[in-house]
Amino acid sequence: MKNYYIPHNYEGVYRPYVNDVRAGASAFRAINNVDIPLQANSANKVRFQTEQYDLANEYDLNTSTFVPRESGVYSLSSSVKFKPFNSSPYNLDIVFLITNNGETEGRDNEAFAAKRPGIITASETLWLNAGDQVVVGMRSSINGMIQGDGSTTFSAVKVFP
Repeated sequence: MKNYYIPHNYEGVYRPYVNDVRAGASAFRAINNVDIPLQANSANKVRFQTEQYDLANEYDLNTSTFVPRESGVYSLSSSVKFKPFNSSPYNLDIVFLITNNGETEGRDNEAFAAKRPGIITASETLWLNAGDQVVVGMRSSINGMIQGDGSTTFSAVKVFP
């Protein structure tokens, strides 16, 4: 098995050389590192401000959007840690929103006990077309805060072809 060298750039993000054998590789992971207030019963786009790696430069930090350059099967994963502002039981919804084909995928809904932080996750293996725009959306039944402690993540990897 050949070892591939992936250089380190000035931003602390690893990316392959353009002419590298693995130039077709696609994978990224980003985390949220800022507490974000969330209003009850409103759809919210989840922000992920810190990129841990992006092999093909397909993740946009400014918009928290993944845009694959090549069509294929991708494995998507996201988790969001939420802390409620009051002591009521609550529900959380999380979805992957794919804008070029108008689909909503990977929906998850969970109920949580009163006043306790909750982590909700979604994972999905999907066919994505080149140029599809993938974001993570979330809704809570009560006011609260998305926690910026590294537990809120978004990642994708191309698995075929």
